[in-house]
This record gives sequence, structure tokens and C-alpha cells, in this order.
Amino acid sequence: MDVSKKRRTLLKVIVLGDSGVGKTSLMNQYVYNKFNQQYKATIGADFVTKELQIDDKLVTLQIWDTAGQERFQSLGSAFYRGADCCAIVFDVNILRSFETLNNWREEFLKQIHLILSHFLS
Repeated sequence: MDVSKKRRTLLKVIVLGDSGVGKTSLMNQYVYNKFNQQYKATIGADFVTKELQIDDKLVTLQIWDTAGQERFQSLGSAFYRGADCCAIVFDVNILRSFETLNNWREEFLKQIHLILSHFLS
């Protein structure tokens, strides 16, 4: 099938979790197949894209790497807007990062609910 005739889909994926749990490493490993042991903390958000072919459909993943620091969580609505899903990340060596998973989940659901209720009203 001609590539130009294939259906294209864009999915926005946001990566959430505490600061320093490896969100940037995970994203770079998945997209670029690269690992760097030294990363600087993400400020705000950054995103990369990855194209996949699933059957006859081209899927572009827009993967947003969000800062885990609490001071950036208030910027949430802009990051969450248009998100199709999220990946919540923790560090197996840091118990606290596991204990906060539900907070990240609740924040995601809250932000999506606020965005949808604003959109639907």
C-alpha cells in the first residue's frame, strides 16, 4: 500500500513520576535506543516523536517528558491537554517514588476531568 494513502494517527503520551526516577532515560531508550547515565533534571516539559506502523495505520507517538518536581506540577493543565494516555514511572530503588504513584494517577485523572468538563460545557 502506498504510504501516502495509509491512515495516520497521532497519540499524545505523557510520562509522569517523581523527579529522578528515570522518565527521560526511559523515553530516550524507547525512541533513540540510547542510554546516558547522566541527565540533568527536566525543566517544564520536553517531547519527542516516534512513528510506528500498526497493520495499515501509521501511528505517531508524541511522548512528553514532564518534570517531576512539585514546582512544575501547577503547569499541569497545559501538559495534560490532549493527552491520550500516560505512563507513570517509579524507581525500584526509591520506595517513596512507588508510594506516590497513586498521587500521579489521581492528578492525571483530575486534570483530564477538568479539561473535559471545560470542553463539554
